[in-house]
Amino acid sequence: GGGGGGARARLGGGGRKVVSVGRQFQESLDSLMGMLHTCSPHFVRCIKPNHHLAPDDFDGAYVMRQLQQMGMVHVVKARKQGFAHRYDFDTFIARYGYLREGVECDAAKLAPYLQTYLGSASPPAGTKTET
Repeated sequence: GGGGGGARARLGGGGRKVVSVGRQFQESLDSLMGMLHTCSPHFVRCIKPNHHLAPDDFDGAYVMRQLQQMGMVHVVKARKQGFAHRYDFDTFIARYGYLREGVECDAAKLAPYLQTYLGSASPPAGTKTET
């Protein structure tokens, strides 16, 4: 008899390995992150019209608070300023490159327009500018 238990006691009895709740959570999170990295997820944000979820009862202050807390007000302001979509350079050229065919682009002549409309006469450091 002895009662020391040895390796079996350390493994939770019966030779089974005990998995902690934290470890289960980590494995679940790793699995979820793996799935997210294999796709292009889009999120639907649900807004409740009122505290009671009653039909035909729109509480504007309650809705606005939800929009502010989830950052949607900031997103709308950014999109109104022209930041709706950001394409990487290759995607942008693939989509709009035909517009520059046959057009001579002289950086010195374009600089005043770029400064006026984009706030800078030259792209940020490290930005790809050639196809």
